[in-house]
Amino acid sequence: MGKIEGVTRRAEEVGDGNAETRPPAEARHIVQFYEDDAFLCDIVARFVGAGIVAGESVVVIATELHRHAFCQRLKSDHVDVAAAKESGRLMMLDARETLERFMVDGQPDWDRFVEVVGGVLKTAAAHRGRVRAYGEMIDLLWRTGNPAGAVRLERMWNELGGRHDFSLLCAYVMHNFYKEEDAKGTEEICRAHSQVVTSDGSLALDERDAREREIDVLQQRARALQIEVERRREAEAKLAELLAERTREGAQTEERFKRLVASVTDYAIFMLDATGHVISWNAGAQRIKGWDAEEIIGQHFSRFYEEAEVRSGKCEMELEVAARDGRFEDEGWRVRKDGTRFWANVIISRMRDAKGELIGFAKVTRDLTERRKLEEERRARAALEAELAEQKKTSEMREQLIAIVGHDLRSPLAAMSTAVSAMIKRAVVPDAELKSLALIARNAERMTRMVSQLLDFTRARLGGGVPVERQDVDLGRVCVDLIAELEARRPDREIVFDCDVDTRGFWDPDRIGQVAANLLGNAVQHGTAGAAIHVHALDAGDEVRLVVQNAGVIPADVLPHVFSPFRRGRNDTTSKSESLGLGLYIVEEIVRAHGGTIEARSSEAEGTTFEVRLPRRA
Repeated sequence: MGKIEGVTRRAEEVGDGNAETRPPAEARHIVQFYEDDAFLCDIVARFVGAGIVAGESVVVIATELHRHAFCQRLKSDHVDVAAAKESGRLMMLDARETLERFMVDGQPDWDRFVEVVGGVLKTAAAHRGRVRAYGEMIDLLWRTGNPAGAVRLERMWNELGGRHDFSLLCAYVMHNFYKEEDAKGTEEICRAHSQVVTSDGSLALDERDAREREIDVLQQRARALQIEVERRREAEAKLAELLAERTREGAQTEERFKRLVASVTDYAIFMLDATGHVISWNAGAQRIKGWDAEEIIGQHFSRFYEEAEVRSGKCEMELEVAARDGRFEDEGWRVRKDGTRFWANVIISRMRDAKGELIGFAKVTRDLTERRKLEEERRARAALEAELAEQKKTSEMREQLIAIVGHDLRSPLAAMSTAVSAMIKRAVVPDAELKSLALIARNAERMTRMVSQLLDFTRARLGGGVPVERQDVDLGRVCVDLIAELEARRPDREIVFDCDVDTRGFWDPDRIGQVAANLLGNAVQHGTAGAAIHVHALDAGDEVRLVVQNAGVIPADVLPHVFSPFRRGRNDTTSKSESLGLGLYIVEEIVRAHGGTIEARSSEAEGTTFEVRLPRRA
């Protein structure tokens, strides 16, 4: 799994813990789906052991059985568990007891959660600073039929990340998610994490789009249902063994067999007389079909079929085949007492007396509705995967074409700009033509900027990020030079700049200048005319902050997408040829290449603010 990075994000208003489910901004809240305890023990022991070896504090909140298994595995990996506990580097708590301490009216309570779990994390951080945690409380809520509480607790863990620096690993048993009614909860669980790790160890969630997230949920449910099918096959094998035992032992096991059949709830097992009327009814039949024994015994088994099939003679045909061949098997829609349909597998077996005369039929029905839905989901998933693969192929071809065209345009544009500049400086053309040459020069410069943006875009998308060459840079000096240049070109705009004493860092000077220039240009272009633009270069300890504010407002539906490529605000008055909508996307990629972050805020009261945080060193 590798080392999990810690939680370092700005604390937000928590309220009562009912905020929208959202994962932290970086990979720090991971969920592991697992099939058996041995696999879970291996994953958690590696996670805990890596933290202890790295000198971090580790908090384990698990059941008693799992805590014992984790300790044994850690000891086999030569981890001194006793020393880690004694020094405070390893804290182990009981999941059920800890959960009970902050549950109120069947739901997790935010204030108690902060007091109980937040207090534990605070104590752990006092020893080593960095904390990694593993928890099973959410899985306990899901197992006990409280999915709403589980999703709520996932949210509360994410909100707690704004108060404490920690990594979190939690785990779910996969067969908890095979039912149709679990689909929404499964998607919410996946969305609440920054990474989802399936039982084969692959990442299932990493800032993907909605379709890929849907595929991930279907894959988890498919695997969980496969486990459930295997479990049911084992039950079928056991039932077959008992049936064989009845044949061998004869009358001595008759009563025992009747009790067994009556207690089975996963299958409808009942008897028909030679004419197809029900003469026995087990608990599984009542659960699946809805009728009590008193309501259905004596009724013809055609009650379980749709009217069109009854009219077509299907019921008579099934009994004829079973009587002739000894067995009939079919899959199709069947009807419950309340009129709803379910997809069923039906087996009708012939029964004879000692003389070989037909005395009736044994009928076994399985509800395969979930399996049928799963098969449909698999087909839908395959179609989605094929579509995504085609879209990815098309996107890569398009971006490669952009890169090639952009690269080939650079040379003629540079030659054009050089020639025009030389002609203007040497005055080799009449004055009447100078205006035309100046227009050519401006358009060549604009096209050069657009080509540079296209190349930066393809580097970010296809080349693994924007390349940077670091050296000592003073962000305040970069801003001073850019503001002077901008004021010379736009004397109508007022720019207010303040700068702290130390704003130096180890960055790429050209790229940082590109960031500042783009944000300043954006403020001039979209800010309210006549309102001042405020620029701040601030000393923030190990970071330097660049804040650019203007009085303009970004619409609420546009704000979440301002850093997406090829997007421009609908109020953009610039000609379409002026901008590709790549500026802010490239800014974000440059900031990310330096290990920093960028945030955009906008409101009618405060205008628009872009805030960049840059670590002084990589």
